[in-house]
Amino acid sequence: MPIKLKASKYIIFMFVTLVSYTISMVKLPPSIGEVEAERVEQKEQTSQSNPTQFIADSIKIAQGSPPASLNAPTIPESVEIVSDGTQLQWEWQGETYSINVNELNVRLMNSVDPETYNPVEKLMRGQRFVRDSISVDPQTGNIAVGVVLDYFAATNFSAVFIIDPQPGAYAIYPVQVPGSQPLPDEFSTYSLDTIGYVRFLDGNLLIKHGDASGTTALLVFKPANTPAMDYAGCVDLEIGESRSVCPKN
Repeated sequence: MPIKLKASKYIIFMFVTLVSYTISMVKLPPSIGEVEAERVEQKEQTSQSNPTQFIADSIKIAQGSPPASLNAPTIPESVEIVSDGTQLQWEWQGETYSINVNELNVRLMNSVDPETYNPVEKLMRGQRFVRDSISVDPQTGNIAVGVVLDYFAATNFSAVFIIDPQPGAYAIYPVQVPGSQPLPDEFSTYSLDTIGYVRFLDGNLLIKHGDASGTTALLVFKPANTPAMDYAGCVDLEIGESRSVCPKN
């Protein structure tokens, strides 16, 4: 074979080898299918190594925040005491609602027997609403209102009720004031004396009450599993002849 022909074949061989090596070293851009396959593989690895984070990320993607209007409660309007203190009235979702004070009842743990003056448990019904003791919680739409249950021996026996407006109806919950003995059920409470005011503040319920001697106290109730809320504490505001009007629990 002539030398020139051999040299030509050798040059062609070296050129093909060089091109093949160059192609193998240069990484071509991945196709769309390869990118998707790699993403799925990474996602599977994440789900195996950290399942909690994987679930959280999935929820974050699948669920956006609901519209603010779905989270905001419907707040009752024009809440007022009418009919000489015997009826509470409000507007809610375009309807007018009212409740008579005698519909509010609770088992009072420290009522008084009028004949013996001894403390007794007694089922009490509301006699009149306490004016200026109404508050609406802007976070829940619930209404808190003070109610006088009885008056005996220069002492008011009062309670606070929470009204939860509902479509076509309402639910009633007594706010449970603790006392010397555990309350037997959710329909029982120890009494308040003269209610000064009832206020919702940052989701908490504040109740000021006092006795005839001028002793006053502020009770605080915090949010709980039910609209009735849970007792959180009490502080004496002014001391008269009585040492304290905070719950004796």
